[in-house]
Amino acid sequence: MLAALLTTALILTAQPVPQPRNYVLENALKVWDVDATDMNGDGVADILLLTSDERSDPLKKELTLFLSDDKGGYPAKPSVVLPLDPSMGAAMLAECDGKAPKELVVLDATGAQVFHFEGGKFEKIGEPRFFSLLPSHTKEPSFLKHSTKDLLGDGRDVWFIPTPSGYDLRRMDGSVALAECDVVSEMRREENTYIVHRLPAVHPFDLPGEKTKGIAFLSDEFADFAHGPDWKQHERFRIPINLEEKWQGEAKMEDFNNDGLPDLVVTQTKGTVNMMAQTQIYLAKEPFKYPEKPTKTFSNKGGISSPILIDVDGDKKKDVVLISIPLGVTNFINFFVRGKIAIHADVYLFNGTDFGDKPTFTTGLTMDAPEGRERVAYTFGDFSGDGRLDVAYGKESDTLAIRTGEKEKFLSSDSWVEIKVPSFGMAEAYDLNHNAGQDIIMYHPGGPNAKRVDVIVF
Repeated sequence: MLAALLTTALILTAQPVPQPRNYVLENALKVWDVDATDMNGDGVADILLLTSDERSDPLKKELTLFLSDDKGGYPAKPSVVLPLDPSMGAAMLAECDGKAPKELVVLDATGAQVFHFEGGKFEKIGEPRFFSLLPSHTKEPSFLKHSTKDLLGDGRDVWFIPTPSGYDLRRMDGSVALAECDVVSEMRREENTYIVHRLPAVHPFDLPGEKTKGIAFLSDEFADFAHGPDWKQHERFRIPINLEEKWQGEAKMEDFNNDGLPDLVVTQTKGTVNMMAQTQIYLAKEPFKYPEKPTKTFSNKGGISSPILIDVDGDKKKDVVLISIPLGVTNFINFFVRGKIAIHADVYLFNGTDFGDKPTFTTGLTMDAPEGRERVAYTFGDFSGDGRLDVAYGKESDTLAIRTGEKEKFLSSDSWVEIKVPSFGMAEAYDLNHNAGQDIIMYHPGGPNAKRVDVIVF
């Protein structure tokens, strides 16, 4: 009797084990980037892949489209294959005609080709010509996922096209405005000549009393703001970065307190083996201006990555996650003997005013160490659908583990679910089907599974 009661209690209190569906997408060419949007109007996102044979001459490139079925699944083979010109360098999704679905814009240094999807096929509807700093003949094409925005509120996106002096704000039918900002171009001459352009990040934002969105352009040294009619008004803020030798710096923008104004996050790192990092946050008090002293400073040591700015506890405010790799004897032994690496994370929750003096949560993860060009796949998102941040990461070379966020600590001690997939590569969180939990797309550029994509649907 007692055994029966205990069994019943365990059944009633046990948490259901999720059964995510994993769809394996197969391609003829290597996959270099992914994106997702609803192309056929069924309410479920479809998967777009940029593929290329980087050893072919001329370069063979394709965009492959995998349309979702009526059960929210995806086929193993592409639904549509669009051959791409060898000269293409990048692609992006943009609303060009004001009605769904978004158009596919394929770009190179001399212009764009615009494709509309209808009736199960892509049709070219425009080919505007313009010069830009975008590359041509890239072997590893990419999606530009933050290069379009409806700035005028009319349902059509503006394209952010980089030029030597800033950005050309364009649409399919022509240029809308030119916005000057801090574009850095450098050249290094050896036997070959290398030309590198460093383009500012783009952050559109709302300005009180103005119909059009303002735009912040963020480089490593300046924050340039364009606003007003045709974005002709310009403001500049010099980012407080230490330019001394051995220091490297970068800046990000995020609206922590939801006041509509982009706040500034400055991270500086120093060293190679004994690395140290300092992250400073400046909360904007009014448009285009920041306090002289940072609102908050974080310091960290070890092999440091850039801080992750994301909502951890589901309160709609961005928090700060600092990731580091402890540089100690134990970690070196784990790496060389067991092929493992340990990751340390400190979490600072933003309460609307500040981040506190100490981390709200501290946790660690152990992952298989990758080889060659591969990297351990990981991504953050709400996969369980409870509103808190979860993490999916390559626990072993053939296992993607998901640990869920908890109220009393950053992540659960044990895996919520483990999925058998090649776990080296890139993982990105998407909302594919409007379920409570987010989904995951994994691809594996540069590795033995480069022609494979895993779509994990919750």
